[in-house]
Amino acid sequence: MKACIPIMGNNTLQKERVANDFYKAQHYCIYDFDTDASVIYSLSDTNTIYMSLSEIKKQGIQIIITPNLRPMAAKILFENEIEVYKAVGNVTKENIDHYKRGLLQDFTETMIESKKDCASQSCASCSSSDSCH
Repeated sequence: MKACIPIMGNNTLQKERVANDFYKAQHYCIYDFDTDASVIYSLSDTNTIYMSLSEIKKQGIQIIITPNLRPMAAKILFENEIEVYKAVGNVTKENIDHYKRGLLQDFTETMIESKKDCASQSCASCSSSDSCH
C-alpha cells in the first residue's frame, strides 16, 4: 500500500516538510508501507502541471495525506476510492507515523465544504477564476 504526501521540495529539509495544498504542490513523497521506503515524485520531471488521477493510479497510490483538499480534487479522489486524510502538523514522517497508528482523520465532504471561502460560485479549484485562496 502506498501513500502520497505533498512536500515542499526535494532537498533534505524541504522533503521533510508537508506542502500546504495537494493540488498546488510540485513535489510529493510516495511512501510504500510494505517496504517502509519512500521516493520523491517531482512534477518538474514530467510534462504535467499537477498530479493526475492516472498518475496516482500508475504509481499505485491508495492514500493521500494532505493539510488541504480542494472541492474538485476531493470529488475526483472520492469517486475513485482514494482515501484522503488530513495531515497533522507539517512534518512528513510524523504524518506517516500518525497514519500507521490510526491517528489521522479522514477528509469528509463536510470538512471540504466548510473550508470554502468563495464569494460566488466561481472558484480556482473548479475553474480558471482566481476568486478563492
